[in-house]
Amino acid sequence: MGVITMVEMTETQLIGTGGLAAQALEAVAELRTALSELEVSGDVRSRAGWMLDDMVDELSRPDPDRDVMASRLWRLTEFLRGSGVDVGSGTPVFGPIAGIAAWVGPLGEALLTRLG
Repeated sequence: MGVITMVEMTETQLIGTGGLAAQALEAVAELRTALSELEVSGDVRSRAGWMLDDMVDELSRPDPDRDVMASRLWRLTEFLRGSGVDVGSGTPVFGPIAGIAAWVGPLGEALLTRLG
């Protein structure tokens, strides 16, 4: 009976995690849209798209890794900043970045504080 309870708790936990990952996936899609509307070079657009594809791949896994996503989000924001894109608060890309960062957790919060 104790094993069955453990399985039930695990299933509930996975369902909750999946819902949050779905929200992060939605934020990635919103970020892709926001980036498509910015005036950036084709190279920047392509490279950012590949980074977003990597995020989608991670978030689509059965158990996405928050540390991997934190690293990918950090790299993307650094790449965008280095390419002249303003990713700070109040910009079109900040909201979706914040949505992904919320799923990531404490490392995402640290990133937002830095971008703030």
